[in-house]
Amino acid sequence: MAGNRSEPRGRERDKVTGVLVPVGPLELSVEEVRQLWSFIHGDIMDGSMRRLLRASLGLCPRHTWAYAVVEVELWQAGAGARGGHQPFDVTILYEDLLEHVADGLDRKSSLLQRHPEEVLLPVGPCRICQDMASPDLPGLRMGYANSNTEALTTEANAMVHTTTWCLETVALWRDRVCPDCDPGMQGTGDPVFLCCFHLSARRPLPEQFRHAVAARLREIRGRMKHLTESMTDYGAPAGAKENTSWIEAIGFFAGWGLPLYLATDPEDAWPGPDSAGAGQGD
Repeated sequence: MAGNRSEPRGRERDKVTGVLVPVGPLELSVEEVRQLWSFIHGDIMDGSMRRLLRASLGLCPRHTWAYAVVEVELWQAGAGARGGHQPFDVTILYEDLLEHVADGLDRKSSLLQRHPEEVLLPVGPCRICQDMASPDLPGLRMGYANSNTEALTTEANAMVHTTTWCLETVALWRDRVCPDCDPGMQGTGDPVFLCCFHLSARRPLPEQFRHAVAARLREIRGRMKHLTESMTDYGAPAGAKENTSWIEAIGFFAGWGLPLYLATDPEDAWPGPDSAGAGQGD
């Protein structure tokens, strides 16, 4: 996909990268869930779509976390120990994107590639944002396979299973959060843990630092590859470090606002009896 990787300014940057999800709840609209549920059912398996997603570094921060939430909450059956409610589609895409960014960061500067860290800048808009902004079509907009999108939205917004993943793994990922995303760190933590958004803001990056970030991304990818295989019939079971990998990967590409919110206080984060979660079911 052709495009100019020079960094947009102000609101123009937001149109390309989106804005990071704040440390707080994520309330998805019916149309967002409709678009994402359809996206999960096949879009990333298309070769041309995979190339577009690599150029745009996946989706914007909001829809990256929404993508993971919709799959984890709504996909009820599958292989592996959990048998469902797991981020299989998400890990396949973000394995590819982690490798893409790590390879870019490890490139040597040259006349043709003066700034390897420009791999951190997406080319083109978020696919879901783009589809959401398309003109309304006449007639009823059905969900994937005529699914009841309103019911699926209620179930997704409960975030019961996403919260479980975050709480089960928080002891492992809490010290690996981007220091610029974490209100408690106020930018004082290890810069190697910076997310994609905050890394790009610090360009140009020293060569040794780029290699250190690339090594971290490959380490996450290795654990996430194991997690992906564990969600198939032939894969070995995943442990806690592997279960943490997809949260670290999404945190790198979309910031850490949502897991920080969900795992800060179980009493506040878990949906109460009067919340939207009351309508979910398997």
